[in-house]
Parts: sequence; C-alpha cells; structure tokens
Amino acid sequence: MLLIIHRYLIAEIIPPFLVSLLAFTTIVFSGRLLIVTRMILVKGISLGQILASTLYLFPYLLVFTLPMAATVGIILALMRLSVDQEMMALKTAGLSYYRLLSPILGFSLLVALLTLFLSTYGSPWGQKSNRELLTEVVKKRADIGLQEQTFNTDFPGLMLFVNRVGPEGDLKGVLVNSWQEEDNPQTIYAQRGRIRYEPARESMLLRLSEGWLIRWGTELGHRQTVQFKTYELPLRLFNFASPGQISEREMTLRELRAGIKAAPAGSKRFVRLVVELHQRFALPLGALLLCLLAIPLGLSPRVHGRSWGLIVGLLIFLIYYVVFTASWRLAFTAHLNPALAPYLGDILFAGLALYFWWRTLKELPLVPRGWSWKKFFPLSSEKT
Repeated sequence: MLLIIHRYLIAEIIPPFLVSLLAFTTIVFSGRLLIVTRMILVKGISLGQILASTLYLFPYLLVFTLPMAATVGIILALMRLSVDQEMMALKTAGLSYYRLLSPILGFSLLVALLTLFLSTYGSPWGQKSNRELLTEVVKKRADIGLQEQTFNTDFPGLMLFVNRVGPEGDLKGVLVNSWQEEDNPQTIYAQRGRIRYEPARESMLLRLSEGWLIRWGTELGHRQTVQFKTYELPLRLFNFASPGQISEREMTLRELRAGIKAAPAGSKRFVRLVVELHQRFALPLGALLLCLLAIPLGLSPRVHGRSWGLIVGLLIFLIYYVVFTASWRLAFTAHLNPALAPYLGDILFAGLALYFWWRTLKELPLVPRGWSWKKFFPLSSEKT
C-alpha cells in the first residue's frame, strides 16, 4: 500500500514538472531567437549549424530551469493534495510526513544530482563545443556576413561601419570606434580593409589600408593622430576569453583547479576561477534546498489555487537567483571570500527551509498568527 501511495505522489509531481520545464526552457531560450534569426538571415550561417549551437546551449539553460521546474512541480502537486484534503486523509490513515514525503525527497535529490552533472560536465562541454563550432564558422567565412552602411556591434569592444562590401570580402570606407583598451579608446578610418582568420591567435584580424588613427584617451598626452598605410586590429566575434586563455565556463574541474594554482592570489583571474569552481557545486545544492523548501509551501493550508502556487514557485527562485547573483558580485566588489560567496544563497535558503519544515512538522502555519507586514511597514489609512 505504501508503495502505491509513493507512486501516486510521484505521478502527481511529474506532469506539472515536465510542463514547467518545457515552458521555462522555452521562455529562457526565446531571448536567443532574435540572435538565431539574425545569424541565419544576415550572417549566412546554415540552419544545421544553428541547430547544433542551440543544442550546445541547452545544458547551460537546464542548470537554471531544471530546479525552477522542480520547485513549481512540487508546490503545485502538494497544493492540490492539500486543497482536496487527500493529504489529510493519508495522515488520518496513520501515515506520517516522513513516510509520505520520502519519494518527494528522492525526487529532489535526483534533480540536484542531475543539476550537478549539468553544471560540472554538461554546461562546460556545451560552452566549449559552441565556441569550437563558431570558430569553424569564422574560419570558413571571416567577414561573417557584414552588412553595408550598418553600425555593426557584433565584435566585443568596438563598433564597425563599412560603406561597401566587395564580392570577395574587400571592405571600402571602413570606420572603427574601439574601446578595447579602456584607458586609451581610438577611432580609425581607412579607405580599404579586409577581415581574415588568424589561426595562431584563434581570432579574426582586420587589416586596414590608407587611413587615420585617432587616440583620444582621458589624459592630454594620450591624444594623438597617426596616419598609416597598413594597420592590423584583432577582433573577437564572440565574447569569449582573451587569446591564449579559455573561458572559465568552458573549463573542466581539473582545469579550474590547475588555473587557480597558476593564477596570482587575489587577481581578477583567480577570483573568477574560484567563484566558477564553487558555483558548480552551489547551484546543485541550491536546487536541492529549493525543492525541500517547496514541500512545506505546498502543504501550507493557507495557500490555495494553482496560479498562486506558480507565483510562489517563481518568486522563490527569483529571490534565490537575485541573492546568488548579488553574492557573486560581492566576491569582486566587497572582497568577500570567493570560495564562500556562491554559497550565501544556499545558507539563507537552508535556514528558511529548516524553519518552514519545523513549523510544518509541528502542524503550525508557516506564517505565525498575527504576523503582518504592517508591523514593519506601518501605513496609516486615516486621512489627514
């Protein structure tokens, strides 16, 4: 009988979980649709390459949408059981929360382990494969479909304007506004130019002929004008790491540990690597805590309605993501220990989950009776 009840509980969670996973992944990916459409129509990249790039992107998206969908699925399933008094009937039959909720705890652990696999192996593999794919595209077509008389901002750190693009990729009337060097921005105008791929640098190179270079740094001594016959400017089409380095998001765990040992302690590179390493474990732990927090919220007698359950689930994940993002930034701005920063959200939600579980097991409402926001934000309704 207990096995039948456990299967019934899992069967209640799976449908809202799968629907939420599909909906959230589609919504998150919809922000990339405009870029994908532009790459097909303007850049001349084939549909097969776009689909491959999309496939490589999914492991990174699932790291975030999987815990979100699991949280909403658990809340909606338990809320329906509570509203229809089915949970009360099971408890009346002598089944405790510990025996009833063990399959849900197992489901939460499975979601956390899957998130751990995606964050440690799936997402780095996808990021690296996507870079390699786009690099191959650049090798075959270095001009990457530049449009005439259009301000092109696809290259990180600069804006490129081309008056005319020849059939062989020759550029005429080239204007470049570059701020790759923050302290020494520059504006370049050239009569002719050509873009080619540079294998040694793993980047593109813009070769300009017959033009002027104007440097206009903040200091007076940095302002200068140079006339040149030929000038070469390195370009990065996609916002990856600098030449000679790979992005920390592409690194395996072994590469991250090796990079941490090689980087100077306290440097930006060191902090980024340490934060990235611990993020890959903090996110799966956060997925488990969100699922554990969803259980008492779904069992709360004060919560009614599927729409309200969806709002609660999304709000919980939004708060977690805001805290997670803020703690990541604190590692750079407030000199917070980079090994501790990714876990601040987990620590906060672990305390909240323990508190809600304690009140649930004591058969108490999650929010103490008589508690009101007015105690903290008093608003006078009297007319003055």
